Amino acid sequence: MKYFCLFFFLVCNLVNGKVVPSLDKVDAIIKNDAGKEYYAQQMHGTKPKDSFGFNFYTNREDFSKILSVVDRRLSHPREWDFIGLKPWPSQTNTYIFIAGRENENPQNRKIVIAVLKKDQQGEFSLLAKPWTDIKDNHLTNAFLMSNDIGDVCTGNPERYDFASYRLSPNILAFGIRYIAHVGYSGGGAIDEAITLFAIIDGQLRPVFAAPTYHFANYAGDWHEDGTRDHDIQENEYIIQVLPTSTHGMKDLKWSELGKAKKIKPVIYRWNVAKKKYVKN
Repeated sequence: MKYFCLFFFLVCNLVNGKVVPSLDKVDAIIKNDAGKEYYAQQMHGTKPKDSFGFNFYTNREDFSKILSVVDRRLSHPREWDFIGLKPWPSQTNTYIFIAGRENENPQNRKIVIAVLKKDQQGEFSLLAKPWTDIKDNHLTNAFLMSNDIGDVCTGNPERYDFASYRLSPNILAFGIRYIAHVGYSGGGAIDEAITLFAIIDGQLRPVFAAPTYHFANYAGDWHEDGTRDHDIQENEYIIQVLPTSTHGMKDLKWSELGKAKKIKPVIYRWNVAKKKYVKN
């Protein structure tokens, strides 16, 4: 991430609507680094990076002491599909905790996110009430997004975004990026979004969400040699932290990046009652 004045770029570069004559030419024209990683995972089975600190402890059972700090009612580490702990780079001795559970019954899908402080003795304590995300409850679901066919779905968390989202002198947010994938015959599409989390009135809360990246590979006409055209769409977006403020919180601007942009910028301002950013 690069910091220019109050501009925080989530992504860079733009390719929009390039057609390549065969599938093996797709990799070379993807410009976004995250897009390259997503494509490699989908097409080549590349192992994802440990972006959430799943390997923070050599023994996964050691996460049990963190679970007990976050919430004594939480189950044992083996009951979670993923569980991780990662330092918040700009915050001394501060860590972000995440645990997630999937189940055949969607009602049992849950993600818990917490901010922890580590003292000189190596003991962890909560800095705020944790956030619990439940898939089918729109009031608590922090990862709702639209996929390539326009369906509203719950994205899968992929990585942290630790750019310096300074929302006020006393409030610093961190981001979680998540994706939704749609498969097509001969292609597919990936959409990425971000949710910013911040501690508001003693509780960790999702305060802003927006799309950050769209990649689509639409298969086209066949050639005599058995190859096939592929229409590659790549759209990227930025968030700007503006110098102006509303109710003591910096205004945010979301816009599409690149010369071929089609979407008008949107300004978000802080809503005191809702405790989050809303469109102006």
